[in-house]
Amino acid sequence: MFPVPAAPDIAVSVSLPCLEEPDDLWFSENPADLEQAKVLCAACPVRRTCLSGALQRREFAGVWGGEILDRGAVIARKRPRGRPSKADLARDAEIAAARAEAGVA
Repeated sequence: MFPVPAAPDIAVSVSLPCLEEPDDLWFSENPADLEQAKVLCAACPVRRTCLSGALQRREFAGVWGGEILDRGAVIARKRPRGRPSKADLARDAEIAAARAEAGVA
């Protein structure tokens, strides 16, 4: 289980996806699993606190607060093993540019 951030304003009865789903989902090598974990995080009431805590702790990998961390940095998506296609590289460049323009790390 994950270290759930202490949030006094969150009721104990609130369900958190990281406590309900298997741990392997949040640390999978499969990009599709990580995207599913990000979707599950989208409505989580402690999402921002979770991401902030993971960045402060310098978590090495996994999905934290709806973002994928790889070597302690937020990445847009995890690529599958093997050489990326030119289309994948172009899409990654577009995502990085859009995130930079929006001021998202």
